[in-house]
Amino acid sequence: MTMLVGLRILLIITIMGGLIAFLGDKIGTKVGKRRMSLFGLRPKHTSIIVTIVTGIFISAATIGVLSIASNNVRTALFGMDKLKAEMAQLSADIDQKTKALQQSNDELNQKNKQLQKVQSDVQATEQELEETRSALSSMGDQLVSIQDAYAEAEQKLVNSNAEVGRLEQVRTQLESHVQDLQLTTKQLEDGINHVREGNVVFRNGEVLSQAVIRPGLGEVESMAALTSFLKDTNRLILNRFQMEEEKTVIYVSRDNLNEVAKVVASTDKPLMIRVTASANIIYGEPALAEIHAYPHDMVFKKDTVLWSSLIDGGKSAQDQVLAFLKEVNGEAKKHGILPDPITGEVGSLPGNELFITIRKIENQRGPVRLEAVTREDTFTSGPVQIMLRVIPVNQ
Repeated sequence: MTMLVGLRILLIITIMGGLIAFLGDKIGTKVGKRRMSLFGLRPKHTSIIVTIVTGIFISAATIGVLSIASNNVRTALFGMDKLKAEMAQLSADIDQKTKALQQSNDELNQKNKQLQKVQSDVQATEQELEETRSALSSMGDQLVSIQDAYAEAEQKLVNSNAEVGRLEQVRTQLESHVQDLQLTTKQLEDGINHVREGNVVFRNGEVLSQAVIRPGLGEVESMAALTSFLKDTNRLILNRFQMEEEKTVIYVSRDNLNEVAKVVASTDKPLMIRVTASANIIYGEPALAEIHAYPHDMVFKKDTVLWSSLIDGGKSAQDQVLAFLKEVNGEAKKHGILPDPITGEVGSLPGNELFITIRKIENQRGPVRLEAVTREDTFTSGPVQIMLRVIPVNQ
């Protein structure tokens, strides 16, 4: 590409030189023949001036044409200072790159030396490894037996460590449980001499408290709700003991509490939670209790006739009414009403109403229909509040 540009420039210079020389010769010849004079000079001198001017014009025209035709010529004529500055900058960049290259070469040489040292170490290590392999090869049978024994011992060690870890956890749990039992035992031992003659506040199986827990709780929330309920029960017992100090007097086994918490977390219906005494509770002594969960369903609506029966009026009314109430109690149990653990009863009837009902039946001559009607909506937790209606058969 550069050669073509140079040939083009030479071609232009040749053509322009020949053309302008031809024109200068023609002009000089005409001036000489006509013996023209400029500025009052002699024709000879005038011809010399024309020749000089023609040469100047040739040079100027040549430079002008080259400048138009070639960017390199324009750069050489008018951009030399800029070109020199760029060349100086490039020279500085080259010097900088040269220094960087030299530094990289120095680092490379250093790395090569380090590599040679490492290779030498590797060769020495390989030689030692080969010697070791030779020694190991000569003791092959013995080494196999040792490795087998080592693997077996290592496996036993792993198993032993796992067993030790498990036993450590069991020991921690047992220590915690033992501390709880020691505390309970101490409290029981402190009052063991007063058990027989002490004041029994709650009998075995008696309901200490009960409440309804809504569904939709997680296992953690269920445990928190049961714990709060037990704290409330603890305060009720303290009040019954007439104790103002805040201390724990009710004890429920952890397994019992965890089992009920899982039941509460897994249900989608309300549950009735009941806390009962698992032994006679003596005044001032620890209260051993159990916690139970039952479905909280509506069994009877208000004004439901729970039980109806024909009985004879007259003097035997009292015995017949009491037998009727036992039948009402049994019917309520069949429908799922929870009885009182102590009495086995599921409901209550005001004493004056019972007395009035007996008097009504005694005053009747002939059979009457006796109905037990619920006073309010009744759930599984009870109790069943009833009223008695006496309806003469002839009406």
